[in-house]
Formats: sequence, structure tokens, C-alpha cells
Amino acid sequence: MLDLLRGRYRGIYQSRDALTYLFNIFTFVGTNPLEQRTPKYYHLYYLYSVTVNFICCFFCPLSFHIGYIKFLKVLNTTELLAAIQNAVQVTAIPIKIVAITWHMKSLLSARAVLDKLDANYKRAEDLLRIRKCVQSCCKILVVFCVPYYSFEVTTIAFGVLQNRVPLAAWVPYLDADRAAWEYWTIVGWDTFVMFILLAHQLGSDTYPAVYISIIRTHMQLLVERAKRLGTDQALNAEENYAELLACIRTHGQIKSLAKIVAPVISITLFTQFATTAITVLNWFGDVEFPENIISFAFFSCQLMQILPCCYCASHLIADCDLLPNAIFHSNWIEQDRRFRKTVLFFIQRAQNPMRFSCLKLFSVSLATGVAIGKFAFSLYTFIQEVGDKTEN
Repeated sequence: MLDLLRGRYRGIYQSRDALTYLFNIFTFVGTNPLEQRTPKYYHLYYLYSVTVNFICCFFCPLSFHIGYIKFLKVLNTTELLAAIQNAVQVTAIPIKIVAITWHMKSLLSARAVLDKLDANYKRAEDLLRIRKCVQSCCKILVVFCVPYYSFEVTTIAFGVLQNRVPLAAWVPYLDADRAAWEYWTIVGWDTFVMFILLAHQLGSDTYPAVYISIIRTHMQLLVERAKRLGTDQALNAEENYAELLACIRTHGQIKSLAKIVAPVISITLFTQFATTAITVLNWFGDVEFPENIISFAFFSCQLMQILPCCYCASHLIADCDLLPNAIFHSNWIEQDRRFRKTVLFFIQRAQNPMRFSCLKLFSVSLATGVAIGKFAFSLYTFIQEVGDKTEN
């Protein structure tokens, strides 16, 4: 499987290969039972899926919220804010799990659309672009792992070094102050829970960037094809017209691919924007060592959850804007009247760029990501000013 990341030992890559790591994560966290068709292991996987998702969807949100309430008098301000921000993030995970599981068949159906898109490309440079897309999508998941699990390592390590429970979460029937074995049992449980929750986050936060990157690649390939329309002297009028119709079909397939992932992105990314605007506040506060290291790791995770997707969405809009210009600058002037009329239809359809939105409230773009950061900073400033006036 690492061959996808390294780009070795394979001559031709398919666009569906870019989703391999992603669906492996979904299978690991129990949200992709559709891939488990072997009767011998299906029931075992189903039991595993129910257990893991019960812990993530029901027990963990309850445990995290009870935890910071229970330890309210024990935790200092920084630890309390960290516990609250963790609870908010964990509360949002069930929404993402339900949305992704509900649309899993749709996400899987995208692979059939990608196979149809790949069938249009035989040129070496086109296949190389698909190959690079596969590698970059696999690298996205690997890069996301660094801040996510750095946050787990720092949280667990500094919790143990300070002789406190790392997550300040409630674990029934166990008391960290009562016995050493109970303390280490809670530490082990916190490590396991963080690993599973971050794996869920890894899948739900990377799939928008992965899918949009694939859509971008095929849009770029279509722009290059549109530029070449009517320029091949070896083709007759019928063949040129057939190639034009093929480009129109490809554009429709790309739009159908965007429609497949748009409803899922709308829900999960809106949830992420909301939680980021709330929980990033702790980063702006006066945090001392070693909590500042944990806060920095958490802040890095927050940036990774929204910025790559916003970056890809903004560039997809820019790529879509290139398509009408590419069609216009093709060699349509020397073609017959039927070709020219169809080109006008294609230009008209291509003028609407593909945009993703969050519950139709605001679009997904870099401007939105920056606005979320500005909102969080403004909210922190307002709270700080109110606190100063209260003290005076």
C-alpha cells in the first residue's frame, strides 16, 4: 500500500487509487462496512463497528462533559479550557460520523464516475497528472497524521509527567487518586480513546480535501482538452465534433462527482467551522509551559481541519474559471456551424464554477477560513475587555 505514496512499481495509476488510504481509514473506524463482504468476518466487523462507534458517539461526549464538571474545582483555568475544548470537539464527532456513514454509498459510487473520467486519458502527460494526484492525495492523509497524533502524544506525555489524568474525562468505577493501577488504567483508556477519536477526525477532515483535489485534477485535464479542440489536423469534422461532445460529457461527469460529495462536505465542514470558532479561543489566552505545547498542537490540528479544504476549494473555483477561456481559445472558428453552436452551449454551461457551501449559509473558500480566525480573535478580545471592565 505504501507504493501509492512512493509512486513506485506501478506504470498506470487510476484516480480511484487516491481514495485507497481514505477508505482504509473509514474501514478501520467502523464506518465502511460495505467493503466487508466476506461472510466469515462480516459479523465480527459489524460487532467491532458497533462497539467503536458507540464509544465515540455516545460514551465519549458524555464522559468528556461529565469530566470537566466533576474536576471543576481541581483543574486550573488552562486545564479547564483544554478540557472544555476537547469536549466540544468530541461532541462534534458523532455528527460527522452519522453524516459520513449515511452518505457512504454515495462516496463509494464516486469511484465508478472516476473510472469513466480516466477512460478519456491515454496521453503520457495526462496519466502523469493523474499519478501525481494519487500521490498528493495519499500524502494529504500522511501529513494530517503528524499534528493529530502529535497532539495525542503531547497530551498523554505531559499528563503523565504532571501526575494527572491526561484528558480529565470521567471513567466510571475508576478513581485516579485511589490507587496506582486505577490511574494507569485511566491513562491507557485515554490513550485508546484519543487514538480512535483522532482516527475518526482524520477520515472526516481529510476526505473533503482529497475529493476536491481529485475534482481539481480532472478539471485541469478538461481545460487542456478544451484548448486542443479542433487543433488536430488528422481528425475530420465528425471526429472533432465527437471530441467536443466528449468534453461536454466529461464536464457533466465532473459536476456529478462534485454533487456526490457536496452534501457530506456541507454538514461535516459546517460542524468543523463551528467548533473551530469556539475552541481556538484557548490559543489566544495566557498559556504557560507545558500547556502551551499542547495548545500549539491543538491549534495546529484546528488549522489542518479547515485550511487545506478551503485552499483546494478556492483553487477549484479558479480552475473552473479557466474552462470558458480555454473553450473560447480553441480552434472553433475553422469548424462547421454545428460545432460552433455546440461550443456556445459548452461555454454557457462552463461559466458556473463548482462551489461548495456549508448548509447553504456560506461558501467554502480561503476567505471563509480566514474569517473564522478573525471571528475567534474578535470574540476573545471582546471577552477580555468585558473581563477587564468587570475587574475595574
